[in-house]
Amino acid sequence: MLHYEAFILFSRFIARSSLSHRQRILLLLFGILCIHVAAIWIFGISAWWLVEKHDVGVVSGYEVMSFLDYIFMSAVTYTTLGYGDMIPMGPIRFLYGTQSLVGFVLITWSASYTFLEMQRNWNKD
Repeated sequence: MLHYEAFILFSRFIARSSLSHRQRILLLLFGILCIHVAAIWIFGISAWWLVEKHDVGVVSGYEVMSFLDYIFMSAVTYTTLGYGDMIPMGPIRFLYGTQSLVGFVLITWSASYTFLEMQRNWNKD
């Protein structure tokens, strides 16, 4: 939902903008990057809350997981980079599994959207 609403706002802004094509695409890419970072943080906060506050599984690999470790784990999962030294165990695995699918779909959608915007405006400047 976050990406959908953001893409609608980006489309409206780009259609009405007096910026050059290059500036519009750079602004679009920065906006998309911010939306992905927000999604990573939302998943990371959710994982931290579920594991630390409600004991819904554990993340093994470190003796003590800090809040930012959960954000890092979220980024690794969202980008489907792959786990190294941290491994989710227990029911929290379902959140991380879902996150990798969501991340893959949203990154692909973002690339497609960027391509369409570039194609639509490529020769206008």
